[in-house]
Amino acid sequence: MPRISGIVVEKWTRRPVVGVKIQIGHYIALTDAMGRFSMESPLGTVQISMTHRDFHPYVMSLNVVRAADIGVIGLSSRVVAL
Repeated sequence: MPRISGIVVEKWTRRPVVGVKIQIGHYIALTDAMGRFSMESPLGTVQISMTHRDFHPYVMSLNVVRAADIGVIGLSSRVVAL
């Protein structure tokens, strides 16, 4: 199975986000201290979801034909300035 990798950061500060749950079907990974992840993926078109309690969810589609680095993904914070 091919591996999908990437880095998740906070959209505005570009700081890495630790503990983002990355899910492709029944495959699940968490980002590390540098915001990185690497996980197996089935072939074909897949939905990649990224969730963290402090950020808005992010979902993207990817046609997986071989290993791929999806680059840097910026998540938007749920925190609202008062």
